[in-house]
Amino acid sequence: MNIDKAIRVFSDFLNSSWIIVSQLLFNRDYTSNEDSINDWLQANWELLVERKILRVNEYLEVYGEGADYNGSSSRIIDPDVLPNFKVVTKSRNGDRVLDILNNEQVYLGNITFEKLVGFKNGFYTSEPEFKYVLLTDDNFGLDRVVALEDVVFELDKL
Repeated sequence: MNIDKAIRVFSDFLNSSWIIVSQLLFNRDYTSNEDSINDWLQANWELLVERKILRVNEYLEVYGEGADYNGSSSRIIDPDVLPNFKVVTKSRNGDRVLDILNNEQVYLGNITFEKLVGFKNGFYTSEPEFKYVLLTDDNFGLDRVVALEDVVFELDKL
């Protein structure tokens, strides 16, 4: 399976499991809702996406904010390893894509993949439907949100 397919399946997984898992992640005594969600997302990213597409001793950059579970590491499994691959997002049609957060057409050069998100009331959310992609525009220091259907994911070796 390639990275593009794996991320699309991951989106389906998030959408289908969210209503069940969120009941177990929210309102814990020892951590915030956001930290619980980030830990769960990172663990599943490592187990479901990273291990599906990469070989032994190959690792992806952390997903979104990563986890706070292992102190100084943002990883859950193998906390001491460094990433040697990153996810690259490209336009499906080779041209610009609509950034719905800033309401402008953008090229996806020099853009960092962060995570899948929902989009409600003009802003991205960490809840379904996970059919959007949060990106960081390194040129302008802006968050950008594009539709999952408008992009293709590829891997770059670090």
